[in-house]
Amino acid sequence: MKKPELQVGLNFKVEEEVTDNMLASYFQSGLLDVFATPSMIALMEKTALLCVESYLEEGYTTVGSKVDVLHLAPTPKGMKVKVVAELISIEDRKLTFKVETYDSFEKIGEGIHERFIVDRERFLNKTYQKVR
Repeated sequence: MKKPELQVGLNFKVEEEVTDNMLASYFQSGLLDVFATPSMIALMEKTALLCVESYLEEGYTTVGSKVDVLHLAPTPKGMKVKVVAELISIEDRKLTFKVETYDSFEKIGEGIHERFIVDRERFLNKTYQKVR
């Protein structure tokens, strides 16, 4: 069976509860026990990956290459956050996503995330040549 084709407009949502290992105090990116910007970015990347992963041929995946986001509001530990990723551009192997993050009260983050489609084996071989 042929996989569906990648197309602009695809979207995906991920929802997670903010836990200890997602806090600014854990990442040391801040001193407060609030949802960390690095955690928000990681969830944005994860959501974009999941948005397109099932559309790729076997042996291929995507890797993050650019993140340009704003963290707009704090979120406490224990609250759920939802990330929405929408594929807004396809240029050869480059995929561009609009990403937004919400907590129970408001939008807490927004931005653009770019990923590239890569052959897993070739990508890893090239990467690990650095340590051979």
